[in-house]
Amino acid sequence: MHSDERGFASAEFIFVTLIVLLLMGGMISIIGSTQDKTQSGEFGITRVMGEKIAGTINTVYINGNGYSIVLDLASSTNFNASIASSGYLTLSSNGQNVDIKILPTRFNDSYTLLSGNKYRVKNNNGTISITPI
Repeated sequence: MHSDERGFASAEFIFVTLIVLLLMGGMISIIGSTQDKTQSGEFGITRVMGEKIAGTINTVYINGNGYSIVLDLASSTNFNASIASSGYLTLSSNGQNVDIKILPTRFNDSYTLLSGNKYRVKNNNGTISITPI
């Protein structure tokens, strides 16, 4: 580009630069949005696994003494599930936490359940115990 007396080359250069910046800004926005959706989807999987854990614990508690279930936490998402005697199951994944209410409040101990493992959940006279298999 050669500049001429009227500055057409400069105006053309500024116009092209503006279009390139707009396109780059749009692409950055799309990439950021896709990453947010991926993280939300992974946390949704974690939430579903938390509901599965809570359902298992509640079922064992309701069915009474001696009842047990094997809980398989195979998942494509890494998470930790913590249970204390507060009546809540706390799930953590990628820096996000969610609490799910569970029925029993009596446990033998505080537990941390990890994705990809199997556990036996058992009712011992109203006290829930969870052991790795």
